[in-house]
Amino acid sequence: MWKIRSGWIMLSAIALLSPSPALQAQSCTAGSSCPPPPLQVIPGQLVRVEVINRTPIPIQIEQLYATGPMYLNPGEISPLLFGNTIRNFSLIFWEPTGRKLFANVFQPEEQVLRIEILPGGEIEGEGAVYLRNDGRIDVF
Repeated sequence: MWKIRSGWIMLSAIALLSPSPALQAQSCTAGSSCPPPPLQVIPGQLVRVEVINRTPIPIQIEQLYATGPMYLNPGEISPLLFGNTIRNFSLIFWEPTGRKLFANVFQPEEQVLRIEILPGGEIEGEGAVYLRNDGRIDVF
């Protein structure tokens, strides 16, 4: 019985003293190996949204509950769209013949979202960008 108990004590001590993979993965050097912080806007504030078609084909975009479908030609930037976290801004995008697309979303300024629509992706049909009421941004 003592051997089993001391074995468990030894395993527990090793587990406590050696860094876990999760802790090792979290260590990074600022500016070089750290992942970028998640995209987030300040809840409740107005957000300007710019959509850029970076594909070689015309696409369609629609801000749900605010606009109808709009065409964007290759290289074209959408007319200004606005949203906020209170009404949960949602934008869908698609290519009329069903080609695969994906969105690259980034923040050039604090309350500005830039959505670049690019060819490729994993799913045919439409994609979406959703601004949650807590300020987080989801891309589908």
